[in-house]
Amino acid sequence: MKHQPVLHHRTCLPVVLLVLVLLMAGCPRTAPVSYYQLSSNVAGKTVIDGAAMDGKVIGIGPIRLPERLDRPQIITGMDANRLQVSDSHRWIEPLPENISRVLRENLSILLQTERFLFYPWSRSATVDYQLIVDVVRFDGEGYKTANLEIIWSLEDGKGTTVLQRQRSRYQAATPTPDHQGLVSALSETLTLFCREIAGELSILASEAAREKPAPISKD
Repeated sequence: MKHQPVLHHRTCLPVVLLVLVLLMAGCPRTAPVSYYQLSSNVAGKTVIDGAAMDGKVIGIGPIRLPERLDRPQIITGMDANRLQVSDSHRWIEPLPENISRVLRENLSILLQTERFLFYPWSRSATVDYQLIVDVVRFDGEGYKTANLEIIWSLEDGKGTTVLQRQRSRYQAATPTPDHQGLVSALSETLTLFCREIAGELSILASEAAREKPAPISKD
């Protein structure tokens, strides 16, 4: 009776290791994901006289973005016809919510008020001014500059337009040629936008205060 040869476990070990190495080499590796958020850049800069806004409530929203921008991935424009969508560089929260929060933080500092509501607010709540925003462009030109193109208007608490729809464009240079620098520059474009909004709100509130009839004396 013939006995089959038995392979020693030390002989098998190199073969098993080789198979594992080959399997690991064939498995795709998931690239690490970096998350970013926009931030307020107003602190320490000139503050608009917000005395006229005393007691006024500002409603922020809706903030509408086109489908190509309303996504978790950060968009970078490589040229006039090509966009880069980065799966490894993403927004930490939905972009409309992040933009709304930064607008509130910037306007709070510029107008020296904390009286804000985010759209949609409850039916029982009332606002004095509502900022309506349609974002047309919010991306980078490579990693050199950030661009914001926006269509916006202001309404009063009754839904009457007090400032017609306007198109504004802003650009800011990136401090570093990477995604972190791009997000910083995009935050700066929102700061520029908020300065324009704060100026318009201050003018509207001042005009409304002048037009308000003086209280009748009871003498």
